Amino acid sequence: MEQVHTTPPPGAALATTITSAAALGFVPVAIHFELFAVLVRLNKPATAEEILKACDDVRTEEQRRSSPLYLRLMQDLLFVMAGLGLVDLIDTDLSMYSANDITRHMVAMPSAQHGALHFTTEPLLAGAFLMRKLVDTNFQYPFKDCDTPMQHAYRLMGQESLASEHTYSIMERQGRMDSFNSFMQGKFGKFGKMPERVKSFGYDLDAAVSGSESTVVMVDIGGGRGEMLLELKEAYPSLKPENLVLQEFNAALGSVPEVTMMDWNFKETDSPQPVQGALNYSTTHIFHNLPDLDAVDLLQKISKAMAPYSRLLIHEFSKNVNYGKMHATMISLYGGRLRNSREWKQMANLCGLKVTFEAYPPAGEGLIEMRKI
Repeated sequence: MEQVHTTPPPGAALATTITSAAALGFVPVAIHFELFAVLVRLNKPATAEEILKACDDVRTEEQRRSSPLYLRLMQDLLFVMAGLGLVDLIDTDLSMYSANDITRHMVAMPSAQHGALHFTTEPLLAGAFLMRKLVDTNFQYPFKDCDTPMQHAYRLMGQESLASEHTYSIMERQGRMDSFNSFMQGKFGKFGKMPERVKSFGYDLDAAVSGSESTVVMVDIGGGRGEMLLELKEAYPSLKPENLVLQEFNAALGSVPEVTMMDWNFKETDSPQPVQGALNYSTTHIFHNLPDLDAVDLLQKISKAMAPYSRLLIHEFSKNVNYGKMHATMISLYGGRLRNSREWKQMANLCGLKVTFEAYPPAGEGLIEMRKI
């Protein structure tokens, strides 16, 4: 019997939303057993027994011994993943499952599975302690970057050595940052390469990169492994390494010979932006990790380094209903938040800047340009 999809009544829709937290806890288990890759390779509806055999066929003897996969766990994994929409339940009576477009996307874009590991681990822990954190602190809000529900959770668990660390530092100490950095390379999915994406908003990127006032065309702050700068270089092949500056403070990211690499930890108090008067400064998914005061501090450091001709390009998700869950995640993990046009303009004004271009698409990164007043 094929499953019939109908619009659920309000109570059922509410239950589906509220019970998703426990279901998300099964996602790392599915990834551990390469469930999504196996379903894509099978490329046809299959029973839990058939999928279990296909999983075990690609695992080593050591893997089967150290993490045995039993049929009941496989059955529940498949059913829960179908409830989340990550796979399809084809036949309810026979319990047959198959890959769907989301399954295939997760396999074709491995960074998406790294993101699934990250966002179904730390945020679930932080979210579970959000209310407890508010109650225990008499509802002090907003949170500081090293005093969020994440740190409160470790404090209540008696792990004081982690309770004062930033969430990224906690992940580093737990050996999870390599996976997170892999996620940041492609995230859950790309919405086009940076040059094409910003031009689709009507932004004149050609003018932004063609100035002659400075040899430094683009400074990418917190740019990870330099993906954005490499996309820019692909669109503008004449750009040389000295024109493109990648600023990071994570030495483990390795070398990117096509650009100029530079250490800069913008969170250090006495640490001004080291590149003065570049044509463009850029951040991608940096500000949404920051509480308002820290975001203003970073804006001020960039503003002080900017010349009258300089531009700051901020690539962030739009603050719309599609990203309400992302907004909650940034709050719980980092004390950060997504921001709308009014909030960006308020922060810019505090830092001697003005918003001179803005685009807020319903999905994917938008663009906010700021210049000196």
